[in-house]
Amino acid sequence: MIPKAAVEAKMQRCLDTLGISLKVVWTPNRNHDKHGLIEESSRTIFLFDEVESEAWATFTHEILEFKLKDVTKTYRTLINGLIEVFERLIYERKEAFLESIPEILKVIEGQKAKSTS
Repeated sequence: MIPKAAVEAKMQRCLDTLGISLKVVWTPNRNHDKHGLIEESSRTIFLFDEVESEAWATFTHEILEFKLKDVTKTYRTLINGLIEVFERLIYERKEAFLESIPEILKVIEGQKAKSTS
């Protein structure tokens, strides 16, 4: 079996060759609930698989997921913008409704008072 540091070095060379500005850290941990993850704040791929072949599979998955985020970023931006617009629209309609309540109650009370007299 190749030492962990040598595997990490090979993985890092892959990232460097692909022009992906991430670091890779392989910390085998059978108790971790994930195989791997990318920590955006440190720009690091963490791999938790114990078996080297599984670590490579997870490494591949994390790279593909990272690159896919660039593809889907436009859609996420668009959808988040639409959500913002709808939230403003709903807020404005809710406020208009709340402002109309006193008038609605006044008309109802006025008509109710006329029918009892």
